[in-house]
Amino acid sequence: MIEAQAPAIALLVSDEGGRRVLVRTLTGLGYRLVFAAAPDRLQLSELRAVAADLWLLDVPDECALSDWLLDCSPVPVLLGSGEIPPAQHEDHVRWQRRLRSKLGELLDEPPQVPLLQPALATPVLRQQRSVWLLGASLGGPAAVKQFLDTLPAEAPVAFVYAQHIDAGFEHQLPQILGRQNAWRIRNCIEGSQLQHGEVLVAPINRMLGFGPEGQAQLQDGPWPGAYQPSLEALLDQLAGAFAPHCGAIIFSGMGEDGVAACGRLRQQGMEVWTQSSATAACATMPQAVRSAGFSSREGSPTELALALHQWLEQERAPDA
Repeated sequence: MIEAQAPAIALLVSDEGGRRVLVRTLTGLGYRLVFAAAPDRLQLSELRAVAADLWLLDVPDECALSDWLLDCSPVPVLLGSGEIPPAQHEDHVRWQRRLRSKLGELLDEPPQVPLLQPALATPVLRQQRSVWLLGASLGGPAAVKQFLDTLPAEAPVAFVYAQHIDAGFEHQLPQILGRQNAWRIRNCIEGSQLQHGEVLVAPINRMLGFGPEGQAQLQDGPWPGAYQPSLEALLDQLAGAFAPHCGAIIFSGMGEDGVAACGRLRQQGMEVWTQSSATAACATMPQAVRSAGFSSREGSPTELALALHQWLEQERAPDA
């Protein structure tokens, strides 16, 4: 698949509006966006953890992070994308061509896809209607990876992955989970749209919500409550944006984060599944959901993947 082979691009862009346009444009051109942020409040260790084929920078002249990338980055660095014309203007397509040409000079295998047209955005998942939360804590990465290794990436579903983990490991999760499967796993990018075949990693230190068209919206404040990220808050956000075509799977973990929100999903007729105690490294979190009466199915990660594949096929059948 082209998506699985597309070059990975990381953005360090100060202007939020420009960053959103670049995210839409680059994903529309077939590239994989693995990182997109402003330099404010970023640590050098966060940049070092990013695995990309190219960095695109648009930051003030005095920026220590951009200086480090220019001096030490093992991959090409593109300084600036040029002035971005309004999306409706005829010069916007010309700007896209110039940007793609610059990227093509720096990357060995740029994606071969048509240019976007003015005001044409990446297809919105809200029209495709299937987003599930994968929630986990202690023992979660191994369980979720087993689940993704079993479920074909062609399945008509996207995932938001909420993992209780130290913020220093957040940007390593896509590499950990993406080995040996074709899922496109990426860290959260402001304004990006969830597409089928993708797994969006919820940020640790910033709350994630979704806009009216299902686009990711990052807030400056932290997650409410004791857990980072908060399954409770994220489940409510997911239901508000994608219901009734969403669900949740609670994997191995400690604590009882998300139990009440799972109940609200079930009250609206949506699926909540849990990893079985016998297969979980820590069964406290999925067991709390089951004890509350909110789990509609349980099983090992492999069993849950096979069941979801069948469930999705049944849901799609009436529209086939």
